[in-house]
This record gives sequence, structure tokens and C-alpha cells, in this order.
Amino acid sequence: MWYGSGKASSKNRTISDAEIMQSVIERTQAVIQFTPEGEILAANNIFLKAFGYTRPEIVGRHHSIFVDPEHVKTEGYAAFWRRLADGESFTDEYARIAKDGTTVWIHATYAPFMDDSGKVVKVIKVASDITRRKTGILSISRALRHLSEGNLVHRIAPCGLEDVDLLTQAYNTAAEQLSGMVASVSRAVESLLQTAAEMDRTSSDLSGRTRQQADTVQEAAAGLDKLTQTVRSSADGARAVERSADAARGTAEGGKAVVESAIAAMSKIEGSSTRISQIISTINDIAFQTNLLALNAGVEAARAGNAGLGFAVVASEVRLLAQRSSEAASDIKDLISQSSKHVAEGVALVEQAGGELQKIVAGVAGIHDHVTEITRGTENQTAALAEIGGGVAQLRRVTEQNAGAVDQSGASVRVLAQDAATLSEQVSLFRIGSGGVPAARGAGASAARAS
Repeated sequence: MWYGSGKASSKNRTISDAEIMQSVIERTQAVIQFTPEGEILAANNIFLKAFGYTRPEIVGRHHSIFVDPEHVKTEGYAAFWRRLADGESFTDEYARIAKDGTTVWIHATYAPFMDDSGKVVKVIKVASDITRRKTGILSISRALRHLSEGNLVHRIAPCGLEDVDLLTQAYNTAAEQLSGMVASVSRAVESLLQTAAEMDRTSSDLSGRTRQQADTVQEAAAGLDKLTQTVRSSADGARAVERSADAARGTAEGGKAVVESAIAAMSKIEGSSTRISQIISTINDIAFQTNLLALNAGVEAARAGNAGLGFAVVASEVRLLAQRSSEAASDIKDLISQSSKHVAEGVALVEQAGGELQKIVAGVAGIHDHVTEITRGTENQTAALAEIGGGVAQLRRVTEQNAGAVDQSGASVRVLAQDAATLSEQVSLFRIGSGGVPAARGAGASAARAS
């Protein structure tokens, strides 16, 4: 009996309801009865059909023939039957083993049946075969586990139950869409990896060229500094030469004045020599006349005889003096002639020296003008080199800033490559190909890891 007793008038009605309920359960549910120790007493046809047994094959055997042998050995299984024998009921989903070894899932209630004294005399299990539903749910569970492992290839076959198949279809659709999305992300990551690797190579090349340019600019700046110093020294030297040329021109012009004074003095000497020559000629004429007069006096003294002897002696002495005067005048005239000749030669040489000195003055003036132009040109070059030096210094600062920016850009590119590689590793956890090929495992990921 499944129910307790009441009054006599209602007892028949209660029994009748129990019989009706039992009939319904017998026709719709798998029912099996056990002793409190688990020995099989009876089973209806639905149960036998679900597990593939005949009634004689199971009656008298223990419930453990439907249970995994490993679970039978556990304390939990023994405690399960002890609690049933103590009057406790259990309702749950259970995995049981059919005759052919397949797993049958049931939703079952194990309920002890007690006699009027409250003693458990049998255990009745009423169960529904939920194998298809459970199989479908377990397939969804396994699919979700595959999904958690990144396997987007796994699909679920429909189990034939509408509500479960709706979940199955939803999962398959989501997996398909997710697979497509991951494939797109994988392609984008692959492209990103390749782009990041190319950017890293380009950034490295640009960094090297920028640093080379910075070194070249620095060398050019150093060379320009040396050139500026050289030009400045040249300008100082040119200014010194210009001052020396000024002094030389002053000296040459002073020499020219001296030569001109010398020429004037020589001209005066030449004039004086001419005048002396004229005076000597006069003296020579006087001596000649005196000699004639002395000769005439001697003749007259001779005519006078003894009276003219004294006069003759005087006349002779006068004639001798006249002759000596004439000879001295002649010697002086020769000397003056030689002196005039030498003065003429000196005048010619002085005039020649004056001409050469004039040329020197003109040359020194030309040198002075050229040196002045060189000085101005050197000063202009110094100013231009100073401006160029400022521009080169600015270029060097900009180049160094560019080098710093390139290094920073390269660091950013490397961070991007590392992030892309990390993303690639994460995407590669998903299998999206028909053969379960991992996503984002191309050369780009290797290049990004290398960078």
C-alpha cells in the first residue's frame, strides 16, 4: 500500500484513487521495486524496455547491476541504501547502465514504502527515461567545454527534443558566428603583426639613418667650426696684411718724396756744376790773357836791357803763375766735367729709381686695394659661416629631436608588436579550421615575437 488508512467510508475511495494513479504510473513511467537492501523484486515493462532486460534476468539481483562498478565500491553508494532503509527518499537524475553497456539517464524518485508500523518493507523507484534530453544537455555541456578550450569547430547534433534542439541550434549558430569573427580577427591580427613587423623594420632603418644623419651633421658642425675659425684667422691675417700694406704704401710714398727731393738736389748740383764750369772757363781765359801779357812784358824787358831785368823776372813769374792757374783751371774743369757727368748719371739713376718707386707705390696701392677687398670678403665669409653655423646647430638639434622621436616611435611600434603577438597568442587558442587548425599562427606572429 502506498497510502495510510482513513475512515472505512473513505478508505475504498482512497484505494480506488491509488489504483487509478498506479495504473497511470505503470503506463507512463518506468517502475521497479527493491527490498530495503537493494534486491530487485519487480519491474514493469517500460523499465525493462529502457534497460534491455527481461524480468527473469533481473528479479532477485541487486540494484548494482545498473550502476557503474566503480561507484558501487564507494561509501556513498552504501550510504544511499542505508538512508533508504531508514525511510529517506531521493529524487534526482541518475546515470544507469543498460544491459548492452550503454548509459541510460533517468529522472527518478527512490521512495521507501512502509507498513502500518512504519517499517520500510520495500523501496519503489519511479523513473522517466531522460536519456535523449540528458544526452542533448551533456552534448551542449561538452560543446561549451570545447568552446572554453577555444575549439570553435565542434558542433552539436540535434537530439530530437524541441527545447534542447533550440539550445543546440543556438549554440551551433553562435559557434559559427564566433568562428567567423575569430577568423576575421585572426586575419586582422596577422595583418597587424605583419604591419607591426614592417613598421619595426622601417622604424629601425629610420632610426639608424637618423642617427647617421645626426652624426654627419655633428661632424659637419665640427668641420664648420674649424672652417669658421680658419676664416676668422684669415680675416685677422688679412687685416694685419692690410695694415702692413698701408704702412708700405706710406713708406713708398715717403720714398717717392725723398727721390723727388734727391732729383731736385741733383738738378741744382748739375746747375752749380755748369756755373762753375763757366767760371773756370773765365779763369782759364784770364790765365791765357795773363800769360800773353807776361810774354809781352818779357819781350819788352828784353828790349830794355839791364833796366828791364827785374821786370823780366816778374813777368816770368807772372807767366808761370798764369800757366799754373791755367793748368789748375783745366784740372778743375776736368774734375767738374767728371762731376757733372757723375751728377748726370746720378740724376738719371735717381729718376729711374723714382720711376721704379712710382711703380712700387702703384703696386702697393693695388695690393692695398686687393687686401682690403679680401678683408671685406673674409669678414662677409665669417658672417655667412656664423649664420650657417647657427643653421647647422639648429639642424643638429632638430636631428637629435627627430632621433629621439624615432626611438620613441620604435618603442611604441615594439609595444604594438608585443601586444599584437599577445593578441595572436590569445586568438591562436581558438580552432576555427575544418581540421582544428589554430588561428593566427602565421609568419607575422613569429616576426612580431622576433621583434
